[in-house]
Amino acid sequence: MDNYIKQEKKALVMGGGIAGLLTARVLSEQYDDILVIERDERPEKPEARAGSPQSFHLHQVLPRGEMILERFFPGFSDDLLALGAFPIQEPVQWINRYGTMMMPAQGVFYSRALLEWVLRQRVQALPNVRFLYHQEVTSLETSLDRTRITGVHIRQRGQIERQETLMADLIVVASGRSSKLPQWLTALGYKLPEDERLISAIGYSTRYYKAPEQKKGQVPLIVIENDHTKGSSAGGVLKSIEGDTWAVCLSSIAGQYPSTSAEGFEEGLTRLINPAIAEVLRDAEPLTEPRGFRIPECIRHHYEQMENWPAGLLVLGDAFCYFDPVYGQGMTVAAIEAEALAGCLSEQPGAPQAGFERIALQRMQDAIYPAWWLSTLEDLRWSGVTHSGPEPLKHIAFLHKYFDLSLKRQTQQFEKQQQTGAFNPLFMNYMLMTALIVSPRDVINVHMLNLLLDEVPEERGTILADLFQGYDQQNIEAVLDEVVPAFSFHYDEQAVSSPEEEVLQS
Repeated sequence: MDNYIKQEKKALVMGGGIAGLLTARVLSEQYDDILVIERDERPEKPEARAGSPQSFHLHQVLPRGEMILERFFPGFSDDLLALGAFPIQEPVQWINRYGTMMMPAQGVFYSRALLEWVLRQRVQALPNVRFLYHQEVTSLETSLDRTRITGVHIRQRGQIERQETLMADLIVVASGRSSKLPQWLTALGYKLPEDERLISAIGYSTRYYKAPEQKKGQVPLIVIENDHTKGSSAGGVLKSIEGDTWAVCLSSIAGQYPSTSAEGFEEGLTRLINPAIAEVLRDAEPLTEPRGFRIPECIRHHYEQMENWPAGLLVLGDAFCYFDPVYGQGMTVAAIEAEALAGCLSEQPGAPQAGFERIALQRMQDAIYPAWWLSTLEDLRWSGVTHSGPEPLKHIAFLHKYFDLSLKRQTQQFEKQQQTGAFNPLFMNYMLMTALIVSPRDVINVHMLNLLLDEVPEERGTILADLFQGYDQQNIEAVLDEVVPAFSFHYDEQAVSSPEEEVLQS
């Protein structure tokens, strides 16, 4: 008789926020026992957590993230609706310097607290996942030669002397941008590669309002973008969430922080490039005072470039890369990273092979690069914003012009649809790119450039001359291929594609 007893595989996740919950869900398919260590107390209802100071503010998962959440948590939108989330039944309003897009939409809007509550309930129901609340990790436990992370040292928050050691086969750091992983690795003798940094001095301020009876259900979303051409860095968003509540956020960049006083917040609404939000709020009752949040810099760690990386350790979420939150990428990127991790695990059933962690880090880094690239490019429009890192960003001026042209044509298409009902779906590629559904290469290519130019044939020569100034205008296809990085990331094939055509120059 075979007396072999299968050894239980254990995993430990630091952090019980969105990234930690997604990680636990993914690991539950491969590990027998998953323990989630969370600094905050066990929540008793949907509410903002002290350990996640940005959770008070407006959040939304982008469409790409919601696709992934639906795969991991089938029917999660129904769970949100059952708890009062806002069902989208009216068009959403998107306003930029070129005009207003009224876009049909479907789905559900919610607060960060409600989403996190629903995901936590799903994860807590998994039989092989446990939670340990009000605990903090103080350091890592390693093998004698420090080449493998074997566990963590924890203590109850507020305690100093009593510590406990927990052992696991895999440790995943998902503890947010305040993670001490860089310090821990340095203390263990590991040399860290240069971080990529975006010094942008981002700030935003959020206030909640009660929707008036006559407007309930009628205003799902208003987005008002800033206007870099006029130096107006203020943007605003109004989103309907549960409880007939409007979450309203003002944002800015380069140190021009929105006010956190009630009077200053209301005045800030009037300084947006369009009065739509201020007009909707005219009869609304404020439920809270404005609360601010400031981010001096965004950081992308490059752990995948380390000469040595300890076995048994992974990192994801904001502890891996902290994005400009204004673009709403954070929770979606955490979902994309979890999806990449799930793919790596499925390729190595049973015990992960040597080098698994480095493969997973590289796969996740590839996955987050498009989002980081897009948000960094957008922030670099502003004076005082700087980028540094192992590799400089290239072709910034060209990309700004190209994306401006894409946004302008997309806006014009929506306005044309309002008048004639006609709409070319290819113009949605720009928005699908910002939603992280299609690659920037689906926007920057010869066929799309033709489409953008065909709308204004009389301006074709002028636009091409300005766009390709300093580039080889006789080989436009090669230029377009050069300006976009070779993203190693799988995108859902949502956008319509057509054969490329040669751009004719006048």
